[in-house]
Amino acid sequence: MTQKLYLDQPYETVFEATVVATRALEGETHEVVLDRTLFYPESGGQLADAGALGSARVTDVREAEDDSVVHVVQGKVPGGSVAGKVDWVRRFDHMQQHTGQHVLSRAFIETAGLPTVSFHMGDETCTIDLEGSGFDEAAARRAEELANRIVEENRPIDVNMVPVADLDRTELRRKVPEGIAIARIVSVRDFDAIPCCGTHVRSTGELGLVKILRAERVKQQNRVHFKVGQRALDDYREKHAIVQTLANRLTTSAGDLLQKVERLTEESQGASKRAKQLVGRLASMQKPLVLQGASRVGVHRVVVYRDADALLVRALATELQSEPGTIALLGADDGTVVCATSRDVELDLATAATAAAKELGGSGGGKGGFAQLKLEGGARVDELLKRMQAYVAARLS
Repeated sequence: MTQKLYLDQPYETVFEATVVATRALEGETHEVVLDRTLFYPESGGQLADAGALGSARVTDVREAEDDSVVHVVQGKVPGGSVAGKVDWVRRFDHMQQHTGQHVLSRAFIETAGLPTVSFHMGDETCTIDLEGSGFDEAAARRAEELANRIVEENRPIDVNMVPVADLDRTELRRKVPEGIAIARIVSVRDFDAIPCCGTHVRSTGELGLVKILRAERVKQQNRVHFKVGQRALDDYREKHAIVQTLANRLTTSAGDLLQKVERLTEESQGASKRAKQLVGRLASMQKPLVLQGASRVGVHRVVVYRDADALLVRALATELQSEPGTIALLGADDGTVVCATSRDVELDLATAATAAAKELGGSGGGKGGFAQLKLEGGARVDELLKRMQAYVAARLS
């Protein structure tokens, strides 16, 4: 069993310990068990600490079945005494995220009656899954506002070891696990209480900010993505920089950015529609010239044609499908290839074209007499058209 210093000393980062056991894994990876540790093992939704044991880098920490803490390190840790150092930036980030989750989860109960059924801490964002109905954007805003009010009030975070028999279980947000005689209760003063073995900040003021990013429906629950503290500040800085950059490029203010983007989007969609109409007219006008260059295979016309523009190639394929007895093999300089038969021709182009494209490092698909493919650049377009022309000749001869 390992003495878990992190439970009572979450703000400490340096310690001395004795190596109890080591086990070599693959390469330079080893597992190390100490008699005592400040390294928090991944559990309860919270990520593991990182840092160093001597000169070896600690990359993972987990709790074994015998209640010992296993440190996964890169490098060797000699026997005897060893100095450990926890990565404080990572540790404090985890403390902010975990305590912030406690506050936000209670806020959802208080404002919307939505209990948290699971918590996950990621390297970039955290999530809680909420059970029950009534979740919407307004509910998220109310919970976020209450959570940040608790932050502003700088309420103390109390950690106490309490005999289960002495607990007022009606105050707990979650039940004490079975088989526990003495529970570690983490409380946000006069707001939330829950059995928890994670690392936490001393007071809610150290959280700085609780920010909900988005929500999604997952099975029968609502998953809320959020960030706390430095993560939330970094997120704001990044998004503010993006907003300011876009506003400058579009010569507008940040407050008018949405309206400007909506107007530009509408104009772009209109221009795209007009361009498509013009390309269609151009394809219709160009069709007779393209057909003049067609070769004959029995009663069928085979058009092999390449153009610089992929939009025109697609429009030409549509036009040529209306010409009886026609097979069109068309390519564009960006690597687009379209193979199509007129509606009266029964010839499977899709299977052969898809296979040929994959052989040439491309992708695509289709069905029956139509296939649309994409090659990396235009270098192999001619090769694919050549292969398909040979395939058509063999099948129709």
